[in-house]
Amino acid sequence: MALQFERCAVGAFAEEIKALFVRNDAAGFPTFYERAYSRTASAGGISWIARDGQGKLVGHYAALPRAFHSEGRQARAALLVDLLLDRVHRNFWSAAELCRRAAADLRKAGDFDFAYSDPSPVARGIMRAAGFTERGTLERFAAPLNLLYNGFFHVKSRAVSLTVERIGGLDDRRVAQALSALRPGAYFQGQRSVDLYATRLGLGALPTWEWLLLQDPHAGATPCALALTAPQPDKRVLRIVDLLWDDRSLSLVSILTAVTRAAREHGYRRLNIVTLAESAFASTLKRCGFIGRGDALPLFWLSLRQLDTLPPLHDWVLTELDGSGW
Repeated sequence: MALQFERCAVGAFAEEIKALFVRNDAAGFPTFYERAYSRTASAGGISWIARDGQGKLVGHYAALPRAFHSEGRQARAALLVDLLLDRVHRNFWSAAELCRRAAADLRKAGDFDFAYSDPSPVARGIMRAAGFTERGTLERFAAPLNLLYNGFFHVKSRAVSLTVERIGGLDDRRVAQALSALRPGAYFQGQRSVDLYATRLGLGALPTWEWLLLQDPHAGATPCALALTAPQPDKRVLRIVDLLWDDRSLSLVSILTAVTRAAREHGYRRLNIVTLAESAFASTLKRCGFIGRGDALPLFWLSLRQLDTLPPLHDWVLTELDGSGW
């Protein structure tokens, strides 16, 4: 019997959606749902559900709102996440139909400029069937933390020396102050807020994390960059999950050099970051000694409006925080 699909606001049918994930081996999903979904309801988060002939909820897909901006540009995006069907209904055609319904509703509503996701290999054919196209590649870049290796790139880049301070919690007022101070510049990237970070931090993908607050000692106490990092002490690896900086006052090279130095001095042996391989950001990473590791995810994209204001991929900054991995 054909499934029945329905669009609803994020938060509707919450208990049924959580039960769907729990019985499909995602026992931690209810905690994530309460943290991430509840904070997007007022911003326009959407869920699509599938019901079988008996009215049982057997499928789910969601669009979480994201805003992107640069100086003079703004766009509203839908990040598509959590596509799941019960095993008995888990086939290409049911999943593709659910994805098509989501795409059609997003186009019709006109609330977003584009939709995007970084799907698993299994879901890529499903997204293509719904009209999505591959627009770019999210790739992991890594830098070995070695004094001579890093020093070579530091001298070559003529980076400005910055101070780095570690901050633990979201409730630290310096985080909110830095987010307010770091205005958009030439790069096109996701808008950030304390509430958005709260949807991602905690149990799940980022059980341990800390902020690095960067300042120019010659320019007063105003922050010039904020990095969200996820330490992996057992591997002596530090992940840069997100990075914000004021590109009107300091170069990205100076920011990366400072973060690299701080990670090395703290005993880490490698620094990782995920970003768009086709971007100027990725090119700068390479100039600072970061090496592409090849474990890439394609970025799937669906244009929902005719926009001439979106910049080329070269000007975008996407980080791990912009992806669908939780």
